[in-house]
Amino acid sequence: MIAPMMQRLMIQAEPELVERAKRRAAERGVSMAQFLREAMERELASPAEQIPPPLTCIGAFSSGRSDLSELASDHIFMPRSWR
Repeated sequence: MIAPMMQRLMIQAEPELVERAKRRAAERGVSMAQFLREAMERELASPAEQIPPPLTCIGAFSSGRSDLSELASDHIFMPRSWR
């Protein structure tokens, strides 16, 4: 049964596009219907509302250094006095 506030929509798409959508939905762990609703929300959002999907840039860049986590763990946070 469809939720009372939802409207059923039927579309036609090339088989390859449908398969890509199914794969992406499975990667995200959501139904294809949920994936398509989210895609429509992103596409139709006003410019102020447009934000990239979560976690899309993780691992996309390399600093060229392999010791960054070691450097971060060596740093001891010392809060500044408020006075």
